[in-house]
Amino acid sequence: MENSAQDQNGTNSVIVVRWSKKPGDDPAVRFVLLSIIGLILCLVSMIFMPILRNFGAIALFTVIFPAILTVPAISSQRSYLRGLTKRVNDTIVEVTGNRGDQLSVRHFRQLVRSGEQHALTVDGVPGLKLHVERAPILEKNAAGKWLVVMTAIPPESGTASFDRLLSAAISPR
Repeated sequence: MENSAQDQNGTNSVIVVRWSKKPGDDPAVRFVLLSIIGLILCLVSMIFMPILRNFGAIALFTVIFPAILTVPAISSQRSYLRGLTKRVNDTIVEVTGNRGDQLSVRHFRQLVRSGEQHALTVDGVPGLKLHVERAPILEKNAAGKWLVVMTAIPPESGTASFDRLLSAAISPR
């Protein structure tokens, strides 16, 4: 009996971490929107302050204003990602017993972006895969849900030979 990959993912998977990301959480989008608001504020301020009536002042205002408001969002996003990586690494060490399999924040971010799998070994035996999945969303403007999933992939010959050994040991002679 051969299990399909989808069946293996459903029965041999454990969700390590769940988190959600709101649609407006991207710092680049936030910076652009705040730049537009900054430009509008600068144009309105030009009516009352003649010193702002040059191109340099407009350029500085449309860059500095959004930068001041975007930097805290970037730092909170980085600390949140460090916390997620720490939770994933704690689980990896608990399951594999090997601190060398831990992920860096950069590697974890790459797994989130690409969705590729990270192979793990338990006592030197391969068979665990760690990957990040995006959960399906039913609502249009709902927060995106992400899952870090650890999947056990049994070796093809390993389970069959174990089943034969078990039946031989149990069956009367």
